Amino acid sequence: MRESFTLDQVRKVSLIVVGLGLVIGMTGAVRTGSIILSLGASIIVIARYSQLKIKRNIELFLPLMICIMLFVLALTLPNAR
Repeated sequence: MRESFTLDQVRKVSLIVVGLGLVIGMTGAVRTGSIILSLGASIIVIARYSQLKIKRNIELFLPLMICIMLFVLALTLPNAR
């Protein structure tokens, strides 16, 4: 069994997860869709940051903070179905 995945495979899986989150959110389960979407987007951000040659902190922290805010917002939604 393989010990690690390539960044291309991680990106493809996370794009599928983001798409799944969008579909779940549009079909009515807004909270679950938002949580799945934020987790998939944060994986994409981390994968892209690891490929950069010149690493600036803002390129990691700003998109991650947006994903974290979406996650927290999804948890605090009242009556989300």
